[in-house]
Amino acid sequence: MGATETDIGTDIVSVARIAALVEARGAAFLDRWFTPLEVDYCTRMAEPSRHFAARMAAKEAVSKALPVSWEGPLPWRSIEIVNGPDGTPSVTLSGALRLAAEGAGVRSVKVSLSHCDEYATAVALATWSDGGAS
Repeated sequence: MGATETDIGTDIVSVARIAALVEARGAAFLDRWFTPLEVDYCTRMAEPSRHFAARMAAKEAVSKALPVSWEGPLPWRSIEIVNGPDGTPSVTLSGALRLAAEGAGVRSVKVSLSHCDEYATAVALATWSDGGAS
C-alpha cells in the first residue's frame, strides 16, 4: 500500500476586480472561468461578485494543491465549486484535469471559502496515494 500524501493551496481574490471583469467582459469572462452551475448559484446571490471571487480563489487554491503539472492554460471550468444542500462547498474535477488527478492517485479534494466586501479567499486540501494500491 502506498503512503498517503496531502498538500494545500490557498488564494485570495479582490471582489472589486471580479466585479469589474464581469461588468467589462460579461458572459465571455463567466464562460471562460465558471461552469453553468457556478454561474447559476452566484447570480442568485445578493452580491454575485463576492461568490464569483470566492470560486475563483477556490479554483486557484485547488490547482495549487493538486499533485499534477499542466502544460498550457489550465481548463478552469474543469474545477467546479458547488454547494451541497447544507451549504458546504465541494470540488468536482472533470475532463483531462480529472484524469490527471486520478492518474496521480488523488482521492479527495476539500475546499473552504470565505468572503467579505473587499476580498474572497479559499483554502484547498488534496489527498492522494503515492501510487500504491489503496
